[in-house]
Amino acid sequence: MIEIATKEGWREHVDTAYERPAPVTSEELRAMSFGDRALYNQGRAQYSQAGAFVRTPQFEAFQRAVRDRVMLNAYRRVGKLGLILSGEPGQGKTTSLVEIGRAHERRRRDTGHPAAGPGMLPVVYVAVPAQCSAKALMHEFARFLGLPVLGRMTYGDLLEAVSNALRRCSTELVLVDDVHHLDLKYRQNVEASDMLKQLSERCGGTFVYAGIAVEGTGLLDGSRGGQIGKRFEVHVALPFPLISTAEKARWGDLLLAMESSLCLAEQRPGSILSAAPTLHALTGGEIGLLKDLLQFAALSAMDDGTEKLDAAAFERDLARRQTAATLHTSKPRRSRTPASAA
Repeated sequence: MIEIATKEGWREHVDTAYERPAPVTSEELRAMSFGDRALYNQGRAQYSQAGAFVRTPQFEAFQRAVRDRVMLNAYRRVGKLGLILSGEPGQGKTTSLVEIGRAHERRRRDTGHPAAGPGMLPVVYVAVPAQCSAKALMHEFARFLGLPVLGRMTYGDLLEAVSNALRRCSTELVLVDDVHHLDLKYRQNVEASDMLKQLSERCGGTFVYAGIAVEGTGLLDGSRGGQIGKRFEVHVALPFPLISTAEKARWGDLLLAMESSLCLAEQRPGSILSAAPTLHALTGGEIGLLKDLLQFAALSAMDDGTEKLDAAAFERDLARRQTAATLHTSKPRRSRTPASAA
């Protein structure tokens, strides 16, 4: 497993590309040896899980916003602009954040940009630990950058070392994940929030935050939050609705892209659309749940040799859930006999 919260792990993640396996027929699959078929199935699972990325309209809007701010911040000395990606669990926030950074770094490499030259780090990724102090968060930056942290180093020493390293490495994009852990009800988290602002002003990078329901953490409230709110644009990752014709079309496009990524030999392209309402009911339109559901279904299809998604199985799963929900809501509550009446 690649650990992307270090520069070595991040570089490996950016370097790694999982190619789509060559298509084969069911007959060719059956003719394979057990070992060859297992390797081929592993390649398909790896590609659908880590190699294929579905670009949704929400993601493309967010990526454009990041590109614009990277461009503008290169010429701003103070008041750097940033972005916040907020939403409930299962909306693909971390996946989107990491893909934004990966695509940016690969683009810099492809164009020979100085920020991607030898010894440079165009992108830095840090995840905020729970109940994080300013110094602990600074340690996470130092860990990514590979900076030595001595016991006698003060917060000021760490801030100076990290900001200098980010400038020397020409870092353009600083990705801060799990920012909901900076709940400003706790003083140490307030200090960590202030640290991010100081770091943003001392280096040239564009800061992009991602977290669960960031609007409710206090990060955008009060005098501190007022500054962040003016400079950071909030994008909210939402489930896919299924009401209007346009919304149904977007849901269908998502299903088609995911269907293709599964690489099933007998899956007729577009046949997944017949299960569109059922899949939406099962997942609530959440992209993370949909991806998991389809990948487990694809693994089952590989194992049993059918090599196609079982729409009837989705219907049965939905019926079971609806029955369970009905039984739960209709189950009578036990009445308690008062002790005095016993």
